[in-house]
Order: sequence, then structure tokens, then C-alpha cells
Amino acid sequence: MQIKPAPLYGTTAKRILDQLGTLLLAVILALIVWLIAITEQDPLTVRDFPTPIPVTTRGLADGYVLLQEVEPVIATIEAPKTQWDQLKLADFNAYIDVNGLDAGVYDVDVQLEVDMADVRIIALANPQRHVQIDRMISKEVPVRIEVADSTAFGYEWQTPVYDPVTVNVSGPSSLVEQVEAAGASIYLRNAKSQVDRLQVITALNALNQFVSGVTVTPSTVNVVVPVTRLPDRKEAAVRPTLVGQPDAGYRLSAVKVEPSSVVLSGDNALLDEVPGFIETEPLELAGTTGEIRKIVSLVVPDGISVLGGNNVFVTITVSPIEGGATVQRRPIVENLGEGLEATIELESVDVILRGPAPQLEKLTEDDVKVVLDLGGLLAGVHSVRPRVALPNGISPEGILPETVEVRISNRETSTPFSESPLATPVRTTTGTPGVTPTSTVRSNPILPPTPTP
Repeated sequence: MQIKPAPLYGTTAKRILDQLGTLLLAVILALIVWLIAITEQDPLTVRDFPTPIPVTTRGLADGYVLLQEVEPVIATIEAPKTQWDQLKLADFNAYIDVNGLDAGVYDVDVQLEVDMADVRIIALANPQRHVQIDRMISKEVPVRIEVADSTAFGYEWQTPVYDPVTVNVSGPSSLVEQVEAAGASIYLRNAKSQVDRLQVITALNALNQFVSGVTVTPSTVNVVVPVTRLPDRKEAAVRPTLVGQPDAGYRLSAVKVEPSSVVLSGDNALLDEVPGFIETEPLELAGTTGEIRKIVSLVVPDGISVLGGNNVFVTITVSPIEGGATVQRRPIVENLGEGLEATIELESVDVILRGPAPQLEKLTEDDVKVVLDLGGLLAGVHSVRPRVALPNGISPEGILPETVEVRISNRETSTPFSESPLATPVRTTTGTPGVTPTSTVRSNPILPPTPTP
């Protein structure tokens, strides 16, 4: 019996198939291992995106509008841990699609898209939005002008004239249908003549309440309110009659009249003779200082009366005349350190003062002091800026010179100091004929008592 060898082709094909299966299994296992390694190095993390994502509207037909803002959405996101730091609001696109919806109220699902491949949307908090869609319409409504206050006493206002008399109101139909008129309030503020203003107007309903969410075109109207004087009435300014002059060193600085004008009543012929002002009874200025307030009567012509009373308040202010003076003062040393002495070559300092003339004339030597504060200064030559002590109402305009040279030295002791409970500054003046004397200030230290043997 003869044995035939197996065909070579079948054996080779089987071997190749076996190898391909093994290779494919190896690739799959390698891919699994790689994915596990990547996941362990950069694990997927699920949490809420920290910022609410704005929701836009798509598919809204022309001539329609949403009556409310669409609230943003909070999304739960799955992403590799390293991706979270790179995520930003611009990577997300949230919207509602209202394509084909007519006017009405709807609950519409929120759609959320993300531009990054490794990021997945897990869930949306409150995934629907309650929206109301309305048609945009417009209509003409009349303008109403209300005068909110009154004219000055003795005057009256006439019916306002305004342009335009109608305006266009546009917006959602549910709001526009509430509008009955467009109006504004105008304030005369005690006007005595015609009031002409460009007034902003707003949409009003049947209860004269403001309607928001609509557009008024034009948004302003020009309003003219005629103001006329009542018959047999005339306004006149009040002029106080002042007699005499303030005392020497004082001046009249202010005069105030309350009210500053009054309304006169009487025959028109008599009113026409009034020159536009009414005087008061005389007020004496002599001997007046400061501020005084008096009730004075008006001098009114016969046949004419004053509406509201015949008396006014007059306030007079009499102030001291400001003046200037220059005085010379010897500097006074303060806060000289213990065991030191100070020498000042300068004999005096010029102080330029400003204040009420009567007060300047009464200044005494003790009222103005020039002080040199030597606190904290050690031995040596110092330039010290003087300080001026003045009474209230007087101010320094300048000090000449602006600084004073002070020589501070350690005091040498040649004789024992007497016991004293307090240090006593001693001021001595030394000099020779024909030489400007110098001022020396010493500070004696407190020494302990000498022990008794």
C-alpha cells in the first residue's frame, strides 16, 4: 500500500491562520493592557462642571419672541482627570430648539454639545425649560400728560400742549394689548412763566400703571404748559431798607429775605404803578455784630394788600473786616534734653498774622508765641522750624525766617548742683558791646542727694 503525502497548500494555510489568530489575540491583549495603563495614569472623573452653561435658542420664527430669559444649565461631565483643568465654558454649546412652534407655552428639552472628544455628557440638572413664545405686534396709542405740581402763588397753568399726540407701541402681543396710552408727569416747580420741556414717556395700562417689556416710539414728546398771572395779582420782590453803617472794623457781609418775593392783590391800575419791588421798614446796622434775624413789616401802597401776610424775615450778617499784622517774638525753647544747653543766635522772629481787625488790635505779648521744639535733638547744630501759638480766629500767614539755627551742646558742670525736686531751665544772655546778644538755654538734671557718712 502506497501512502501519498498531504498537499502542501492546505498545511501552509492552516499554519498561517493559526498564526494570524495568535497575532490578533496578542494585539487585543496589548490594547487592553495599554488601555488599563492609560486609565490608571489618567483615570476618568465624573463631576459637575463648576460654571452654569448658558442656554441659547434655535429655530425661533421671524416675528416671534420668547417672553423670558432661558436659565443656564448645570451639567455632569465625565472626562479624564488631566482634561478637567483645560475645560472652559466655550467648549460647551447648550440650546433649546423651538423650530416649528407657534405662540404658546412649552416645555422644551435642553441639548448640550461638547467640542472635546474625551469628554462625555453624563446628565443635565433640570433638563427642560419652560418657555412662552409670543408674536410681536405694534399699535398706536394716545399720549397723556399729567401736571404733577403747581405754579407759584398768584399764577395758574393752562392745558398742556404737546407733540406728537400719538406714539407707536411694539412688543409681545400679550404685553402690547395691555397698553392703553403713553404718558408722563411734568413738574412746574412754582413756575411763573411758560414751561417748555422735552419729556420722556412710558407705556401705561388702563389703571395708569407702567407696562414694561414694550418699546415706545418716539420715546419723548415736547410739552408746553402755558403759565399766566391771575387777575388783580402781581408778584413783587422784597428789598430790605438798611440804615446806617456797621461799627468800625466790621462790614455787612450778607442779607437774606424770606420770602424773597410776595404776591400783591389789588386793582390792576394800582398794581401797574408798583415798580416790581416792595421795601421793608428801616433796619439799623449800627451796633450790629454777627448774625441777627428780625421780623419786619412791608411798606405797601394804599389800596394794595399782600397775600400771605405783611411781614417777612430779614437775616443780616455783619462780619469783622479781615486785616493783617506783623509782630516780632523771641523764640521759646521747649523739650530740651537733660544735661544739654541750647544757643540761639537769632534775637527775634517775624510772624505775619491774618484775622479780624478788632482782634488783631487787641493782641498782647502773651497771645502770640514762637516755640522751638527741641525734643529728641542731640548735641550739634540744628535747623528747627518754629511753631506759632495763636488765639482762635487768628491764623499765621508766614514766619520769617522759616527755620531757626539752634546750637545744642553738652553742659559742663564746675560746681555741684543744688538738690531740687524738678529740673529748672535757666536762660542766660551773653554778649559784648556792639555784638548781638545770644540766648542760651540750659536744662539742669536732677541729682540724687549726697550720702551722709
